[in-house]
Amino acid sequence: VTCIKARLTATTIVAVAGGTTLAAVADMMQLDCKDLHMLFVPARGGIGEGVELEANTICAKMAQNTMSNYRLLYVPDHVSSEAYASIVTEPSVKEVLELIRSSNIVIHGIGDALTMARRRNTSEADWLKIQASEAVGEAFGYYFNEQGNVVHKVRTVGMQLEDLQHVSHVVAVAGGSSKAKAIQAVIKQGHTSILI
Repeated sequence: VTCIKARLTATTIVAVAGGTTLAAVADMMQLDCKDLHMLFVPARGGIGEGVELEANTICAKMAQNTMSNYRLLYVPDHVSSEAYASIVTEPSVKEVLELIRSSNIVIHGIGDALTMARRRNTSEADWLKIQASEAVGEAFGYYFNEQGNVVHKVRTVGMQLEDLQHVSHVVAVAGGSSKAKAIQAVIKQGHTSILI
């Protein structure tokens, strides 16, 4: 939290992903930032797990705990190509997506590839592809092998890997020996500026 606080400035837009680790960060983030006029946005739609682990919930909690504002993204994270084309043109969704892409700080977790595939209720065909490609890590719906190469991507509504190139501070929050390979794989992408 201290690391993140040091990077906050007036008019900062913070995009926040979902997951158990980020939910814990939201609980610990107790800062008085009302003078900074910060805005929190979810980095993606919901993946259908418990609402307490969804990016929308974590975004709102971080905003409340820092006396900041927030916007929500009321869409599923994973959608068909037809639905995606329609959803991203909806004015309210388009506006939030523009805020997400304008964020100065992105805070995200890193997941084990197979654990995240299970959480996303991945189809059997995609599950087999993820296994066959030896994916070890996942972030933003992208699955990475040990070399850090993207081996599978889920069509998601929200932050895309290429969007991270324009973000000043990309903060990955992850830990534990069970995630060691996942962390190394995602970090090899070169987009993460801070690992907590």
